[in-house]
Amino acid sequence: MYRLYYWAKRGRGEQIRLLLSELDQPYQDVHLAGESFREVRARRPRVLWFGSVPMLEDGDFHLVQGPVILSYLARKHGIAPARLEDAARADAIAWGAEDLRIAYFDVWRDETEVRQDNLVRGHWNDRYLPGFDDLLEQNGTGFLVGDGLTHADIAVWDILDSMTSWVKGASLDGYPRLAEFYAGIKSRPRIAAYLASDRRVNS
Repeated sequence: MYRLYYWAKRGRGEQIRLLLSELDQPYQDVHLAGESFREVRARRPRVLWFGSVPMLEDGDFHLVQGPVILSYLARKHGIAPARLEDAARADAIAWGAEDLRIAYFDVWRDETEVRQDNLVRGHWNDRYLPGFDDLLEQNGTGFLVGDGLTHADIAVWDILDSMTSWVKGASLDGYPRLAEFYAGIKSRPRIAAYLASDRRVNS
């Protein structure tokens, strides 16, 4: 069974929980806090390479960095694109979602309306919504890469959900293709079951 080490927060761990749920893979969600984090952190660099989480434990193998964990799981369980170029495209999109997640964390911690408004009027509206929408249009299947769900879809869905749930003014208005994508991922049976379960943390 996988073990996922992260705080009792959604944060960077949520996209991994979502993918494990979609893959129907059992996992232990190890919530770190205070002393438990210090104990895990003391195992660096051999286990916790850079002293930061999330970390996935797969038997004796330990892996950090959220988008890389997604890519690993996708490859292991057969939902990563087979073609090299498409696999690289999926990875690049997952890392693009991580760039937006970094900006989201900055304003989420700050909680000032001015900074949130700047993010929404700036990168959200001018860079990421058009970018994700264009990728969907280019691919033309309802997914970001190829004909089926990949880790790129999960990474993008998670940050769309975080932004629209927690950042004032962030919405998918004017992007019906993105809104359809968002609703489609959310309604997938295993994703929907996870979102409705008590496994999902509230913050």
